[in-house]
Amino acid sequence: MRNCLFFVLFPALLASPFAKGGTPAGLPPHNLDRAARLEINQQPTIQGVVLDMRTREPIRGASVTIASTSWVSQTAADGAFSLRWPNGESQVLLTISSVGFKSQQVTIQRAASATPVSVYLEQDLLGLDEVVVTGQGLDISKRRLSTNVTSIGSEELERTPAGRIDQLLQAKLPNAQIRLTGGQAGATSIIRARGVVSAYMNSTPVIYVDGVRMDNLNTASSIGGGSTQGAAVSSIADIPMENIERIEYINGGAATTLYGSDAANGVIQIFTKKGGASRTAVIVDATVGRETPTTDFLHFERTKDLLFEPGVFQKYNVAINGSGERVGYSFSGGYLNSSGVQLYNQNQNERLDLRTGFRASLAEELTYESTFSYINNRYKRNRNGNQGGYTALWFTESGASAVTGPQPRFNPRIDEQGDEEFARMMAYVDEAERLQDNEIVVNRFQTSQSFVYRPVKSVQLKALGGVDFRQLRNQTIQTNQYLTHTTGNLTTDRGSINNGERKYWGLTLELNGQHRADVGDFSFVTTLGGQLFRNEDRQVSYVGTNIRDGARNIADAATKTSDEVYYEVVNYGVYAQTNIGFRDRLFVDLGLRGDGNSAFGEAIGVQYYPKVGVSYIPSAGAWWQETLPFFSAAKVRGSYGIAGNFPPPFRNLRTVSFPGYLGEQAAGFGTPGVDLRPEKSSTFEAGIDLGMLQDRIVFSAGFYHTITNDALFEVPSAPSTGESDAFRNVGKILNRGWEFSTNITAVQTASTSLRINLAVNTLHNQVLSAGGAAPFNINGFSERTIQTVVQEGYPIGFIRGSYGIFGADGVMERSIPLQYLGTTIPDLFGSMGLDFQYKGFSLFANADYQQGAFANNWDSQFRYNYGAGDEGIPQGEINSPRGRTGWLDFTNMFIEQTDFIKIRTIGASYSFSRAQLGSRLQGLTVGLNAINPFNFATSSFDPEATISGSAAGQGGATTGGIAYATYSAPRQFLLSLKVSL
Repeated sequence: MRNCLFFVLFPALLASPFAKGGTPAGLPPHNLDRAARLEINQQPTIQGVVLDMRTREPIRGASVTIASTSWVSQTAADGAFSLRWPNGESQVLLTISSVGFKSQQVTIQRAASATPVSVYLEQDLLGLDEVVVTGQGLDISKRRLSTNVTSIGSEELERTPAGRIDQLLQAKLPNAQIRLTGGQAGATSIIRARGVVSAYMNSTPVIYVDGVRMDNLNTASSIGGGSTQGAAVSSIADIPMENIERIEYINGGAATTLYGSDAANGVIQIFTKKGGASRTAVIVDATVGRETPTTDFLHFERTKDLLFEPGVFQKYNVAINGSGERVGYSFSGGYLNSSGVQLYNQNQNERLDLRTGFRASLAEELTYESTFSYINNRYKRNRNGNQGGYTALWFTESGASAVTGPQPRFNPRIDEQGDEEFARMMAYVDEAERLQDNEIVVNRFQTSQSFVYRPVKSVQLKALGGVDFRQLRNQTIQTNQYLTHTTGNLTTDRGSINNGERKYWGLTLELNGQHRADVGDFSFVTTLGGQLFRNEDRQVSYVGTNIRDGARNIADAATKTSDEVYYEVVNYGVYAQTNIGFRDRLFVDLGLRGDGNSAFGEAIGVQYYPKVGVSYIPSAGAWWQETLPFFSAAKVRGSYGIAGNFPPPFRNLRTVSFPGYLGEQAAGFGTPGVDLRPEKSSTFEAGIDLGMLQDRIVFSAGFYHTITNDALFEVPSAPSTGESDAFRNVGKILNRGWEFSTNITAVQTASTSLRINLAVNTLHNQVLSAGGAAPFNINGFSERTIQTVVQEGYPIGFIRGSYGIFGADGVMERSIPLQYLGTTIPDLFGSMGLDFQYKGFSLFANADYQQGAFANNWDSQFRYNYGAGDEGIPQGEINSPRGRTGWLDFTNMFIEQTDFIKIRTIGASYSFSRAQLGSRLQGLTVGLNAINPFNFATSSFDPEATISGSAAGQGGATTGGIAYATYSAPRQFLLSLKVSL
């Protein structure tokens, strides 16, 4: 507790007026002579305003820095900034930048410092001069990069009220696909960009917040946390969201080489605010509205009356940002309460966010930055998917009311029930939902501490350390009353409490340096660094059975059992990169990283990840505008690089297992012991970025070709060894595709603009070689039912099941087991959006889509089995002697294409001008948003709500593909109010 208190108070002490020797910041120290104190007091102040060149409106949150110093300021709501003149300088060079605008440099003479400066920034949709960090170690301009980096600024992020970071990014990343796998609070998501590079490891990108690696588990954990089949809690659901300054995303390939053995799926990096304008700004946000169930995909019309009710969404946030003489500070606190749309608030999410950020210029050449965040997330959950026993959607939509529940059984064709039977069913379901008692509580603490030192103008050194700690507690209580009601059988000794706990602790340490040099026509940016992360994951479950109703502690149980899982991994690496520029138009990028990892086999040693790239800006030449005036800017890029995925912890060891047998000690073979190495994804990519008609049209096109070598596949051991199956680096996987995006400014005047954006991505995925490994499933159930499988010659996670062939009379003639029934990976996906602005009014919408994937309608298959529907099966088969018992013999009849277009957000807002507000308020914005308002799909079920459970276990690969008793995300209609004081 004392250490925690020190870390919390230390930044505050730096920010205090007595941070240096008891002297208030900005006042002369007492040990200086009178002349020196007089000189400090007479230091001028640089003041100015930053404006949008097109609209002449102020730009809030733009960064203003003084070159060769660590001093930085941010503009206020009125665009104003203020900086103290550095000692001993006769002139200074200001750099002004903001996401979405071209950076600008302004030289100011000391003699003219009393005159405020006005800086006009030009919008930059192509982003050649934007400065990014992700994949580069330290700051570098996009024009120098041979790969693509997507940046999203705070204004864009703040427009859409979202409860979690992956939901916020849906339809905002042009070359990535983000799908929430269900509508339950905290549900996992499937995130992928350039296909599926691993048949064993999950496709979720690595996520950093202020340089600290976060727990990004996006599947069920090994113990607790919900059902493996579709009800897991994603660690992404409680990554900090408040006070975000910008988000950067790179989608794998050469761009992620410097992240080494864990970055083949890409990197998302979140940067939070650590300061504000020269005066303190208080921003109050309130969002309230109504939640309604998404009933588009329900099979029975009456299901919505049985299971759903309207809900209420509330989100409030207060942020305080500002800066002093050399100190920036940011505080924010947020509260979210979503009641959900299930009965008795059984899908409620309540969340508390607290975040602080500090930036202190300890000297002209030394900056200290610090962030802290704490999140408390509480979920209530009704039973979902394949959890066994009663689950609401299985009972209603899958037709299970015909085989379980009270006597007499209900007619599973709900819409055909009479009023009396339906009223009886409604009362039964209502009580079954009321008696459920499932709660998940997450507490998360994250901190980042960094120092940036500039000993000379051309050198920058950075040291960073941080921690991510996440604790999840899951409690499921089944009372005797609940079991008696849902099974129809009286029980007094089967009540149970299941407590699961997962504690994740991750440490990130990084030290790097960057040197810049200009030699004639050449420029050099060289980065050297080292990084270490250490993750611990401890999970414990405690189960008490035969427990009285009303008990909430397993101490009262007659029988108690427990289980435990522990994972630990350490990764350490060094990297070097140099970017060589010629006349600011031709750039060569060279990099190499070497990694060691505790999950590697003893004989593997250091693993290397090289990259090489070229970027050329032909529009930088004078000849370009003379010969090609239609094209205002152009960039050609190409690169080759290797990124990796390290194997699971401890799977490289040769161990003995002591499982016990009949209550006695027993021993057997554990893991066979294999010298595992990381999966390595080698990517070649090339692209072109064009700006046309003064960037009124921005177009980007690229091609990538990725081969994953040493892919981890499960290989059976020879029976004579007595060993279990082992993962080995024997696979080879191909992903290739095209990436297109365009942003068109159809209308642009001083007061009006209309922009349309569209992204199109193609994808081909195939297992080129399995290295002799037999096909294995990554999702689903038994071979007899339905699975998603990995097999040589096919895409990862294709649907495998029985294929039935029917005769002319409609009777099945034969069934062929274990057949390919369709891919779960789309061959086309993308996003689109529209943004209209007229003075202070803004109207926007965004959507995403996919084409070419398939999924199994497991609910439909169950309905056929239980007699709840004929589901398109020929009448001849239904009337045959086999009846409905062959429901697993023709799974191909229940496969549907999952093409869709989903409108994610439609919103409108109005921002009052300073003239309308007067002097009391800095800003006022009123907004209306509709979240998930429209769905257009070829499937009869929600194509996104497909179970994401992984047969490979925690962190395993999954591609969805099975629609089974899973809720769709609700619709939300929200009113927001944002006030800046």
